[in-house]
Order: sequence, then structure tokens, then C-alpha cells
Amino acid sequence: MKSGRRRGERNSSAQVESSTRTELSYWKSRLLLRRYLFPASGQSEKDLAAFIEHAGVGYFFPLGTPDANTAAARALEIYQVAVKDGWKTACQLYSRELILSFEWCLNPLLWTYTTIHTLVGEPKPAEAAPAGNAAGRNCILVAEPDPGILRALCWCINQEHGFVSVPCDSPEAFNRALVSHKPRIALLNRSLAGRLGLKSPGELVALRPGVPGITYSAHVDGDQMFVSTPGGAAGYLATRVRPEQLLEPILHAASRSEPGGEDLVMRVKYYFQGLLQLRSSRDKSALARLTNREREVLELMCKGCVDKEIAQAMRISAWTVHGYIKKIFRLLHVRTRTEAVVRYLEK
Repeated sequence: MKSGRRRGERNSSAQVESSTRTELSYWKSRLLLRRYLFPASGQSEKDLAAFIEHAGVGYFFPLGTPDANTAAARALEIYQVAVKDGWKTACQLYSRELILSFEWCLNPLLWTYTTIHTLVGEPKPAEAAPAGNAAGRNCILVAEPDPGILRALCWCINQEHGFVSVPCDSPEAFNRALVSHKPRIALLNRSLAGRLGLKSPGELVALRPGVPGITYSAHVDGDQMFVSTPGGAAGYLATRVRPEQLLEPILHAASRSEPGGEDLVMRVKYYFQGLLQLRSSRDKSALARLTNREREVLELMCKGCVDKEIAQAMRISAWTVHGYIKKIFRLLHVRTRTEAVVRYLEK
């Protein structure tokens, strides 16, 4: 009888939670102010967002309004679509906030990352490509099966002076474009890399002679990105870039007439070395301003501890931990736990 009662209690709890999620008050209490703007989406810094979860899957959704009532109604609408029609439909209809990490080198691990909003629905004016887009511009193939991510990535590429994106939503489209467009670079979703002939996903290598391939991955947030980094590297460096500057590590090399694979790899390493030199003096002074307790919190964060575990280890309240973390973010000029940990590990 006990097991039957427990199953009944779990089912009852799930039903209560499901019922609660259909109330506007539930979503109003979960509204967030996310300051990661994606220029092509037309969002403002005051617009609200919500993390919407169903069946063990969840995403941050920008809600396109600063009004709490309107935003809560929008969140409820997205949740109901996910429940009724599934996540695939919800992701096709509503924009998500995602982090894209670009994998330049495996050892040491060198990544850049940026925040995007997937682009759905009718194209917005901000998506329009610059005038004279095709003539005299270098082509970059973008292999991505998710339509919203594909549109966002193509917008990013089109903002780079001298480049134009060629969207490819399948291996077949990619192989055709590889022959017809003679691209300078190919960006490939890691899930497609092997199918498209890239033998070493996770680092800048030649997809075929004269065509370097760069893999990237999509993540719900910075913490998920950090967890996804492979182990065994001699060093780690991940740095945020603006969406319009995705190609910054190799921009000048890619503009040359014959960018060789080794040449690009060296330019990537010089780019990251330059970042380390700029950061070293700034980070030393910032880390020096941390108190012993703030440093202890940061060290526990580096071990993967959540707020509750940090509170237990330090014998303080979770609210106090939260206050320490907010001050750490302010001193280190970061916005997420992942960025704080990476900044500390780079010291």
C-alpha cells in the first residue's frame, strides 16, 4: 500500500503543479529581466523573459514586453503550446534565448561564445542584409538544422564587413553549397559535423582543401555550456563576443586571398594570447578586491557547488550566499556564474 500511496502522492503533486502553471500568477512570479540583447530581435533592455519548462526540457524565452501582465500571458501561451503540441512546435513559433559556443581549439580549449535570440515568424527589418550583399563578399556556409538558430546565425555573419552567409539546413543543402559557392569558411553545428566530413569536431580544421570548418554548439545558458566543455585540456579560455563579431578570432585571416589552415590556427592563438594579456592586469586587481569570504564562495562555485551547498559548507544562509555572488559579479564585471568561474580559473 505504501508504494501505491507514494505513486498517488507523486501524481497528485504533478497534477497540482500542472494546474498551477495554467495560472497567470504563477508566470508573473517567474518573470525575469534578461539584459542579453540580440540586435536582430528588436528587444529592449526593459523587456521581460521567463524560463519555461515542461517534461524535463526548458528554455529562456524573451517575451517582448516590459508589462508584467502581458509578459505573464505570453509565457502561459508558450507553456500551453509546449504541453499541447510539443517543444518542436513551440520552438518554431516563439523566440528562445540561447548561448552559442564556437570551438576554435581543443588543447588548450579556446572558445568564444555569444547570446542570440532565435528568429521566428516574418523577417524583421533588422534582419535585412546590408545593401550590395553578394557582390565582392566572401561566402560563409552555415550548416544548422534549427530554422530559428540558422536565421540568427546568418544575420550575425551578414553584419561582418566583407562576408555574406549561405544558409544550409541539411547535409544535402550543405554539400551542394560547398560546390556552388566556393566558401571561405564553414560554420557547422557540432551535431552535423561528422556527417559533413569534419573529422575533428571541436577545433579549427580543414573541411576540404581551402575551406576551414568551425563547429559550434547551442546551450540553454552559461552553466550548461560550462558543463559541456570536454575534459583533459591543458588550459581553458572562453570569452564572450558580440553577435556581430563571431569571426573576430580569424577575421583578418579569412579576408586574405588564400587563408591556410595552419595560418588560421596561429591567428586564433594570437587572438586569445592578446586577450589574456589584456585581462591579466584587470583580473588581478579585481580578484584582489574580493574579501576572504567572497573568495571562498568563488572557490566553491569553481567546484560546481550550488547556492544551497555553498551555504551548508560555509554555515551561512542561502540569502547571504546570493549577496556574496552578486558582489562577485559586480567586481569581476561578469553576468553569470560560468563567467565568474572562468575568470577566476584564468587568474
